[in-house]
Amino acid sequence: MKKSISISALIVIFVAEFVGLLGIMYLRYCLDVQTTLYDSMIEQVFEAESDVEQIRSLLYKYEYNMSSVLNSTVAAKEETMKALMETEIEIRNQMISHGEVMKTMKRGSEKEALFRSVNDDVLHYLNFNVVLLSMKGTESEEDIAEFTSSFIFPLMERVNNSINTLSKLSKSYIVRSKNEVESHIKYSRFFSVIGFFVIVASILMSIFYSYKVLKELEENNDFLKSKSEQSEMRISEIQNNTIMGLADLVESRSGETGQHVKRTSHLVNMILKQAKKKGLWSDILTDEYIDCVTRAAPMHDIGKIVIPDAILNKSGKLDEQEFEIMKTHSSAGGKIVSEIIGGVENKMYVDIAFDIASFHHEKWNGKGYPAGKRGEEIPLCARIMAVADVFDALVSERCYKKPMSYEDAFSLIEKEAGEHFDPQVVMLFMELKDEIFKER
Repeated sequence: MKKSISISALIVIFVAEFVGLLGIMYLRYCLDVQTTLYDSMIEQVFEAESDVEQIRSLLYKYEYNMSSVLNSTVAAKEETMKALMETEIEIRNQMISHGEVMKTMKRGSEKEALFRSVNDDVLHYLNFNVVLLSMKGTESEEDIAEFTSSFIFPLMERVNNSINTLSKLSKSYIVRSKNEVESHIKYSRFFSVIGFFVIVASILMSIFYSYKVLKELEENNDFLKSKSEQSEMRISEIQNNTIMGLADLVESRSGETGQHVKRTSHLVNMILKQAKKKGLWSDILTDEYIDCVTRAAPMHDIGKIVIPDAILNKSGKLDEQEFEIMKTHSSAGGKIVSEIIGGVENKMYVDIAFDIASFHHEKWNGKGYPAGKRGEEIPLCARIMAVADVFDALVSERCYKKPMSYEDAFSLIEKEAGEHFDPQVVMLFMELKDEIFKER
């Protein structure tokens, strides 16, 4: 009987130790699976998103060069055409890289289909632009505009939609991978509980190793999460650099060096911080709002990309017809903002960028453009942008004027309070006068 009990005890202990060992092995397996899964996921997701975002960036550059070719003078056409061809070569080289990434994907999968769609749409887009170039000078402006709206814009929209869908698929893939890892951890804990109830000695050992492995899992998970966040930040940085680059290109077309967008962004930030310091618009001026307005400010004149060089760089005063064309840059800017970042950034940033680009030429008395808004109908961000934009324009030399002195510029801004500008914004701006003088 005793012998039987001893054998039974040995069997129980053996089984308990075996179960505990299985639990430890399973935990180690979870660690290996998670490491492999996350490493593979981060590498593939970043490679795929980096590839398509690079394509999107090059397409914006190509669109700008195409606009320059279509609007350039005969003298400048050779140089702008050369820039266009160089960009096309960059795009086609990127498409080769795009094809290599596509080969690693499962044939017939949704992601592979989206990549193939981007590939086909980009090639069609390049071919249609060749047709568009051939129409210049032989077809009417109405036919060119109809061809652009019927073929070029829909292709760009499809490419953007495909890239945004790819981004959503990547996030979905991360969630599925996370659920699978959590499932492994759940079953590993179950094995640990069985070991505890079978024999104390075995479970103590299991707990020790389980804790150690789970700790490694947790640390590894934090590391991989940080790596994923860094990848997302890098992609976001590429997008922001593309937007800033486009804003600088617009400025350079009008003879600016890109400093105007930096100076106005700085002035806008100073006014916002001064308003927050004084407790104005406290329901609006959160830290996130201030950050979004400051980052969106450089895009205020992005709509000028559609304005012909002859008008943009005219040394004299614009006539009535030319001024009406120039005024369209506000509405065009809002449309461009929606198309470029509508599906990329958060809603607050998109709305602010749209309002700044569309309404920074509205006036407090309702005599501005494009919508004739008055008073607080004008978004706060656009009212602040208006003061910063006009002030920097006054004190800067342009092709059509000499710079105004800082003192005269401040006097003019103060005089226009209640007419052109929001009186409260002007008040805040005048409080910053000494600081602005020091920085000039």
